[in-house]
Amino acid sequence: MLIRTTILSIGAAVMLAGTAHAQAVGIGTGPQASLTNRIGSAIAKVIADGAGLNTRAVPHTSNSQHAPLVERGTLAFGVSSSGDIVDAFAGKGAFKGHAISSDWVIASRMAALPVGTLVRKDSPYHKLTDMKGKKFACGFTAQKTVLSILNAYLGNAGMSAGDLNCVNVPNTTAGTAQFLKGNVDGTPSSLGGSRLRSAAAKVNGIRILKMNTSPKAVAAMQMAYPGSYLTKLSPKVIGVDGETWTMAFDMVLMTSTKTSAEVVYNSVKALHGGKAGLIKVWGGFRGFKQSAMAVQMDGVAIHPGALKFYKEVGIKVAK
Repeated sequence: MLIRTTILSIGAAVMLAGTAHAQAVGIGTGPQASLTNRIGSAIAKVIADGAGLNTRAVPHTSNSQHAPLVERGTLAFGVSSSGDIVDAFAGKGAFKGHAISSDWVIASRMAALPVGTLVRKDSPYHKLTDMKGKKFACGFTAQKTVLSILNAYLGNAGMSAGDLNCVNVPNTTAGTAQFLKGNVDGTPSSLGGSRLRSAAAKVNGIRILKMNTSPKAVAAMQMAYPGSYLTKLSPKVIGVDGETWTMAFDMVLMTSTKTSAEVVYNSVKALHGGKAGLIKVWGGFRGFKQSAMAVQMDGVAIHPGALKFYKEVGIKVAK
């Protein structure tokens, strides 16, 4: 992860009493039925159950659409990736021309999200370089974060989009649909269990392409998608064929300086005690570490309500 966290003073926010339970608490996510929407739904359920807040996940076409709403306080929270956060403050990628201000702050690190490329199990493809000239889902005009992820895959493989026979799709849902129809040979995908099981069942098995672990290849991946890293997939993951390393990044619950300290405090407290409830909705939350909730990101503040709770339970922001 990036280092040096800017911490907002506790005195910078005023605790608002008596209003938290009455107000609606929206959590911005990616599209309906996407993995980020599922993650947001799990967070909403645990906060509702643990803090008694009127909480719900609010889907958007892409994460870049809900970030400004969270920044302004229209939504209390939003689920964003570490790469999204870096791009948002820099005003690049999906946030080109509309950078997010310092009002957008961290509530909690949630979990690592592995992503990869799917091909059919009976195909001859084992790594992305095997797919030069092959039909591949590209474009992602409605989900620009995925375009950055694809560029990270390509950089890791020493390739460019011109090396693929690109079939333009608006989002990963459309890419997966084209893959299942046989119109593309490969498509980027999150590696959540239900999506993999469904795809594998429909095409008689899938394979997740292996990524290059050399320092040069990893650096190229991280250049395209800051905050990303390689993770070794368990042999139990559907689509793993031998030792398989793939890309991953942290999913972070973002909030705003305009969201009351009471709401944020009660929400992160509920998440801290609600791991079992998170796992019931998405198994990837088995990797949720309460001790790592106070995530570090260069120049990104932690909300004072969250920081207050972390100090109470002894969760430290590592230097």
